[in-house]
Amino acid sequence: MELDGNALGEILAAAAEEGASDVFLSEGKPMFCRQAGRMKKMGQQELTKEALCKFFFQITCREQQEKYLKHREVDFTWEAAPWRFRVHVYRQQGRISFALRILPRSIPALGELGQAGLIQQFMDYGDGLLLVTGATGAGKTTTVAAFLAEVGRRREYHILTLEDPVEYVYPSGRCLFSQQELGGDFVDYASGIVSAMRENPDVIMIAELRDGAACAAALSAASSGHYVIATMHTGGAVETVERFISMFPVEQQELARSMLASSLRGICSQKLFRGRDGRQYCGAELLHSNNAVANIIRKGKYEQLKSVMQSGADAGMQTMEMAVDKLYEYL
Repeated sequence: MELDGNALGEILAAAAEEGASDVFLSEGKPMFCRQAGRMKKMGQQELTKEALCKFFFQITCREQQEKYLKHREVDFTWEAAPWRFRVHVYRQQGRISFALRILPRSIPALGELGQAGLIQQFMDYGDGLLLVTGATGAGKTTTVAAFLAEVGRRREYHILTLEDPVEYVYPSGRCLFSQQELGGDFVDYASGIVSAMRENPDVIMIAELRDGAACAAALSAASSGHYVIATMHTGGAVETVERFISMFPVEQQELARSMLASSLRGICSQKLFRGRDGRQYCGAELLHSNNAVANIIRKGKYEQLKSVMQSGADAGMQTMEMAVDKLYEYL
């Protein structure tokens, strides 16, 4: 199969129009896409090394090519109008492969996100830390984008984002958006956060908290008057707090618990479920920080957070089990 930019753009556009979320290209294998959470083969013809290498050089710049040759992987965004894609190029068994995430052409409104839209409850904070968590493909990036776009319509803020790579491009409105990309605009998340605090933002969005240094920098920013919104690849609220604290050295974990207890504003953990109609529905676990939550975190009794969410429905909290119950008619 010959793949040039136009041909691939047509294939990807067709997949996007049919509701696919991802397309996969691998040397020696047919094309696959993910649709409503399920993998689907796109034809039987195997992709050749020549075709994929030709495609790689069509959609990358010299810097991206050098990064791939050095690290055996590279991430970037690519546009084949009217669609944009988040591209991850990697190797498997020495062969070149692509995972392309299809990005929506516009940022959805919070009301279009199902239970993930409940994150709107955290809209009015002016500082602190908000964590949006879930597995890969659970829609964290879209939820954060919808949240920030809504902030942009309501506030006159400077919103700074640290991303890898930049995915959604935010529209001009009442807010100034400064979007920075890992590798090109900052070296790593920890130093990027420190630098961001010198750029006078009201809101700092961190695409992913990956290590203790980034978590420490995020806490520092959140406790110094910035509203920090970050994602993590974790499950529910209990697992998120445990993982956050575990990324610090043991001798620093008591201080980290104290800082997190003071700075945390909430956790929105989301998961996608396949409904009887073949569509995907979002379930969201929500934890609001209060005095009880802060005390639990300080003491390291994380398992008690679940009972707080169970009894906190009137305050907008819910466990994932409660979220699934609300989706019962669809699942």
